[in-house]
Amino acid sequence: MKIFITGTSGFIGRSLKEFYSSHDVSEYQRGTDITLALQAVSPDLIINCAGEIYKSDLMYKTNIGLVEEILEWVRHNPNTRLIQIGSSAEYGPLDHPGSELDPINPVNIYEATKGAATLLCQGYAREYGLQTCVARVYSAYGIHERPHRLFPRLYRAFFANEAMTLYDGVHDFIYIDDFVRGIDTLVNSPWPSGEIVNFGSGVQYTNLEVLQLWEEVTGRTAPVNYEDRMNKSYEHSFWTCNTSYAKMQYKFQTEFSLPYGIKTFIERML
Repeated sequence: MKIFITGTSGFIGRSLKEFYSSHDVSEYQRGTDITLALQAVSPDLIINCAGEIYKSDLMYKTNIGLVEEILEWVRHNPNTRLIQIGSSAEYGPLDHPGSELDPINPVNIYEATKGAATLLCQGYAREYGLQTCVARVYSAYGIHERPHRLFPRLYRAFFANEAMTLYDGVHDFIYIDDFVRGIDTLVNSPWPSGEIVNFGSGVQYTNLEVLQLWEEVTGRTAPVNYEDRMNKSYEHSFWTCNTSYAKMQYKFQTEFSLPYGIKTFIERML
């Protein structure tokens, strides 16, 4: 199978590239013409992992514009399937586990641009009969994460005695191997038009609970200063995935508990 993956310099894209190394994998180079790149490869499957999380002035171009260019290419090459890596952040604040049936409710530009990309995928799929699927990931973690992310910082705190400040917050964590397996499940399944699938564990942890699990798994303490307040204005106190659709439709459920994921993460980092 010929697979075209964008965002391979990032965490999820690199993980998928490694997983599909036995296939004919092509990578998108940022800044090049995506249409020409796709035309040169003519892939069976596109997995769009590219996304701008931090720079608001680049979010529209990356999170919407690139997706539209990909969809336009797929519109003229309808045998190519597209998996768009979405985000649980698209739902915005919820007081219940996020379901694929919940509307998007963005409270910042990132959430809005990712949600708009999902709507584009659905609209193109339903108008032109395209095979698109949006995989909304919750808090994925594992090796290849950026150094500033929570788990790499905790690793350095516990194993390099690097001081850090940990703020309050909640997440539904999914180990990267589980998420990649979820994507592979989609690759090997048919989809209804404009499909959306959530990928999370269905269990919410506070950052303090995560710290305590690191202490239990490692048998160590670390120079972590815990602040009982959230660091960002858009963060909220409930963030959990409703996993029922993935289980029912695709027979998918996570295999890594958070303690086991932490243990595996540490073993792979050592």
